Amino acid sequence: MPQRDKIALVAAGGSMGMIFSERQEGHAPGLSAEDIARWLPEEIRRDILVVDWSHQPSSHFSIRMTTDLVEVLKKLVVDGVQGIVVTCGTDVLEEMAYLTDLLWTYPQPVIFTGAMRPSDLVGSDAMINLHQSLLAVRCEAVWGLGVLACFQDQLFAASEITEEIPHRRDPFAAPGLGPVGEIRYDRIVLVRRPKRPTSFGSAVTPAREVELVTAALGGGERLIAALAQGAPLDGLVLAGFGLGNVPPAWLPHIKTLLKNNVPLVVTSRCPQGTVDTLYGFEGSARRLLEFGVFSGGSRRPVQARLRLSVGLGAGLQGDDLRKYLLET
Repeated sequence: MPQRDKIALVAAGGSMGMIFSERQEGHAPGLSAEDIARWLPEEIRRDILVVDWSHQPSSHFSIRMTTDLVEVLKKLVVDGVQGIVVTCGTDVLEEMAYLTDLLWTYPQPVIFTGAMRPSDLVGSDAMINLHQSLLAVRCEAVWGLGVLACFQDQLFAASEITEEIPHRRDPFAAPGLGPVGEIRYDRIVLVRRPKRPTSFGSAVTPAREVELVTAALGGGERLIAALAQGAPLDGLVLAGFGLGNVPPAWLPHIKTLLKNNVPLVVTSRCPQGTVDTLYGFEGSARRLLEFGVFSGGSRRPVQARLRLSVGLGAGLQGDDLRKYLLET
């Protein structure tokens, strides 16, 4: 790699690389990573290594693909890159960033960003989000913070971010916490340092067959029954009501899964919920934990799924897996 290439720009799909007219007609994205990089001022662009990795919509990604992306990012750091900006679709950005954070052991920053509106649409946020991400990733203050996301003048920790409003240009928030930093004109201002989970090295391959079932009024039994009787699972997350309670009709299938040594984790489906053993009725979180289901604590269901996937990939089980799932 040429010595001047200190920052990498990795294109991984999403609206950042789309042309609105093509999107309307269902065509493939129209902008390459090189096209996107041309939006940047020359003094920034000349120091960037451009990697055209993927042109996929959010809904096409998986744990396996994201793990492959992480390996690409690690190779860039080993080759001397001092920071990485990843552009991707916003629908799964919080999950891709979180999984990357769980696997990221380097101090060099990785910042995920994207666009809520394609670049040729009036009012697009594509260029400003990209420019601000490049400003942030070049700032020494973000080293050691792990994986971040940059949108609308704000920096969020990957472990805290969630998409709340998918049709607005400020779709992301960190409920109860707020951003870890702001972009004020051309300055990066950090307001706090986030707590990071344990990060595992490149030897970890996350388990891929980890599913998620969400409790609903009188629903979900057919889904969990099919999982209990279907192909082998690596793990399963239950997004329960309130404090982690599930319909009693789920219990026979939960017991079958546990008998088959499938690790189960219970969480709350509430955006800021947490698992608690207040109640003791059939299907309560207390009963589930007594059966041997792990608690996901205050982890959101999608986060618990990725945390379980990584923990299993790292070979954790029993108390070690329980501690990892609950670790801040």
